[in-house]
Amino acid sequence: MTMTTLSIAPREEQIELQGVPAALDQAQLVAVPDQSDRKVELVFTPKSGVACSLSLFNGRFVEYRRVARRKGAAVVFNLAFVDPKPAHDVELALPYWASAVLGGVAILAGAYLQLWPVAAGGAIWTALSMVVARRKQRNRWIFYSRHGRIALFELRQCRADAERLQKLIGILAKRGQQAWNHLPAGRERLAVEVAEHRRLQSSGAISKERYERAKRRIFGQYKA
Repeated sequence: MTMTTLSIAPREEQIELQGVPAALDQAQLVAVPDQSDRKVELVFTPKSGVACSLSLFNGRFVEYRRVARRKGAAVVFNLAFVDPKPAHDVELALPYWASAVLGGVAILAGAYLQLWPVAAGGAIWTALSMVVARRKQRNRWIFYSRHGRIALFELRQCRADAERLQKLIGILAKRGQQAWNHLPAGRERLAVEVAEHRRLQSSGAISKERYERAKRRIFGQYKA
């Protein structure tokens, strides 16, 4: 088995999608290949120190692994059922920003009362708090199931990973859309999408409550 890290990612045309034959039943459409049948195409490991990794294999599956969770337990997702447009969320380091605001209040109070050491101390405090706040601030991309709208996995972005992460998101979106287009249409596609969420629930990746919520959303989407 050969692996290519995203830092030297293969060209788009080198990553082939394994087609989904229309004749397969629901179980086969959502079945995850055995380890011996997996062709790993790229591996993404963040440089930010976050203990997680993502592997793309057989054109439409990703294995997401968080080392800190259950001693490296991995979850496999079928990209056909993952929304190709992840949500971008910015985690603000609110305690540090609040500390910077308090420093600003000290500056104003010191200046008003002409207590210049207080104002100077407030300025230093504010500057340090802002520096720490910016370092603690994190961008993350949350991947949801396509119509179930259930959060599946997330990738955190640091400055060193920005370009690599955007490249990865583009590849995942393309593979997911190709896999989705290979699925049967109409009611059969609905049934397969529900079956994928059922697989995730039975594997422990999502709870029963989240599965039921996703199922209702999927049925609502197709009724519309």
